[in-house]
Amino acid sequence: MLGSNPNTLKINLDKINFLLYSYSIELLYRLSYIVISFIFCIIITFLNVQTLLLVETYPFLQFLSKKFIVTGTTDLIDVVWVLVFSTSLLSSFPLFFYQLIQFSKNSWYIYQISFSLKLLISSLTVYLVSLVFCYTTFLPVVLEFLAQWETKQTGSILNIKIEFRILSYIRWILSFRYVFSFSILTVFLWVTFIYLLLNPIIAYRTVKSRRKLFVFLTIFSFFLLIPPNVFLQFFIISNAFIFYEVLFFFFCYKTYNT
Repeated sequence: MLGSNPNTLKINLDKINFLLYSYSIELLYRLSYIVISFIFCIIITFLNVQTLLLVETYPFLQFLSKKFIVTGTTDLIDVVWVLVFSTSLLSSFPLFFYQLIQFSKNSWYIYQISFSLKLLISSLTVYLVSLVFCYTTFLPVVLEFLAQWETKQTGSILNIKIEFRILSYIRWILSFRYVFSFSILTVFLWVTFIYLLLNPIIAYRTVKSRRKLFVFLTIFSFFLLIPPNVFLQFFIISNAFIFYEVLFFFFCYKTYNT
């Protein structure tokens, strides 16, 4: 830059390099902490895989007296693999989110840190409550209903014999659990969001400061539910941006009038 002092430029570059080095070290430290915690979760889960398998099959064994079958020699290995990594990833996610908040603390405002911590605690609480409800109430009812398709009458034209494969059951129960808990969490967040919108000033400030976050969460949620169609994905992305921009304009107008 013309007229700038070379010593000042050198000092500024040294400060930037120092900040980059400090943040890189901190990022490496936090990533290492997450990886080490994930490895410990894998080891602990693997050592207690029988207990975990009993917990996963509890909704099935609560009302039904069926037995699981293994059709392949590697089915048990696949079951252990799926259970261990699924449980380890789920257990490590709150730690990952917490480390992300701690890493971003220096560049965030106090209200952003408070909002992120409240979001983490509330999401974790809602997920645990929905998980307990799913395992103790909802899943047993669904499994009992599906198992009633087996026809036991000897004179029936259609005789159905249900056999439960352990690998298929574990994959289905994990998918069902994640979809159920994610749906409950999404409903909870939308109810909270609508409650905040009852106050025009709070609604205006919320949409103004976090509409990009809402756009990302909306697109991400729909991408988990819709099939991988290019036209449909483009339609969702464009409409998500248009919806939140129109919503922001509406609250600007409403706040100005009040």
